[in-house]
Amino acid sequence: MKRRNVTEPQEVAARFSDVFKKNFSSSRNIFPFMRRATRDTNFTTKSLSEIVCIPSAIHNLLQQTKQNAAAGPDNVPAAILRHCAASLSISLSYIFNKSLEQGTLPVDWKTAAITPIPKDGPKDDMENYRPISITSLVGKTLERFIRYEMVKFLEDEKVIPNCQHGFRAKRSCVTLLTGTINDWTATLDEKSGDHIHAAFLDWSKAFDKVNHARLVSKLEHYRIKGRLLKWLENFLTGRTQFVQYRGARSEPTEVSSGVIQGSVLGPLLFNVFVSDLPDALNKCTLVQYADDATIYKKISCQEDADEFQEELNNVDIWCANNGMELNSRKCKVMDISRARLPLHFEYTLGDAPLEYVDSQRLLGVHIARDLRWRVHTDIVRAKAAQRLSFAARNLRGCTPRVKRIAYLTMVKPVMTFGLPAWHPTTQENINKLSRVQNRAMHFAFGKILPEPRLQNVMPFNMHLRHTDLVFFQRC
Repeated sequence: MKRRNVTEPQEVAARFSDVFKKNFSSSRNIFPFMRRATRDTNFTTKSLSEIVCIPSAIHNLLQQTKQNAAAGPDNVPAAILRHCAASLSISLSYIFNKSLEQGTLPVDWKTAAITPIPKDGPKDDMENYRPISITSLVGKTLERFIRYEMVKFLEDEKVIPNCQHGFRAKRSCVTLLTGTINDWTATLDEKSGDHIHAAFLDWSKAFDKVNHARLVSKLEHYRIKGRLLKWLENFLTGRTQFVQYRGARSEPTEVSSGVIQGSVLGPLLFNVFVSDLPDALNKCTLVQYADDATIYKKISCQEDADEFQEELNNVDIWCANNGMELNSRKCKVMDISRARLPLHFEYTLGDAPLEYVDSQRLLGVHIARDLRWRVHTDIVRAKAAQRLSFAARNLRGCTPRVKRIAYLTMVKPVMTFGLPAWHPTTQENINKLSRVQNRAMHFAFGKILPEPRLQNVMPFNMHLRHTDLVFFQRC
């Protein structure tokens, strides 16, 4: 698709397969895992080595299968699992327990159909697509049971560090953003001329490059043992995948590294893999959301900058030891301060200099160096207005109810994403977003608007306060 247009589905699928295959890493030059005990993990002598499936639990999991979930390569549909849960639960429990006892999985459960999903950026660049795996729904049911037991054990043992906000209960993009921005704001409030340097790190194909042998050694270190460890090793290795595109399939290819994007256990296993990154750092603060990592430190002098550079070097060493690669072109550094003049020191990541930016998009929120929200507001207002114009062009003859639903599902989420992180903000910024909602209501109901309760849309100012209160209550 890049450089030469490819339209035949079979050729597109084959080329996608070649691109995704290049993402895998080799096991060469991977150092043995030796954890540095610099973090309080509250380790005990507990271990997790055996899991036994109970028919009643499997019955509940089968009933929770989403009705519209895509069937995997084994072609077992979700409807069968949901509606025949009572009949299947005993037989599947027996099969699951045999799989766990023997430490092996059926071949069908280790085969993935890959659907290419575009990321932000040009759609004609195959490198700009993410491989999402569609795997057996039966196998996913066992994964969900195992994940529940593993999460309970790993959280109790504090294996997953507090700085990790991805794929965890009561954690999200918003908890990371609010905590980090609050920390930065509190630092700058202490003294108006203070500076914080934040490095925004970007791993290249992080989920695909996870080294299986190293991940297994980390699981063993964290006392995942016995039959369960053997099962997890078998789950990771000997996998195959093929790309499906418009009815065509590529040839199967071996999966030599990585955790499966689209699987149930994949995100948890990735969190375990990167759980020792905080142990490599002790002079700065690290926050993570899955493979998004940010490190920051208060900078007052050259000595502080040298320590920050040392921590960047430690991140680079950790990546080399774990077979991960940082995309230095996408890694940025920002001087966060309310001072008029920036405080810049030269930083490098590997051999590449880090570029300074005045604003940076972090988990969907655009952060300016002065921690004011004009840049973010202008960007999301423009995007929301664009979506509203699209809806207005295509839904002109629809009922007010349909138009209102279009606004609530297509437009409003753009304006309110990550809201607790950037609200409160100036009234000017709020007015910019309120005007988009007012335009949407005129689009839905005409020139003369009914009173708010009949619009069935909360006034924007009230929505801001309501969202803040809900977030505060959940925390």
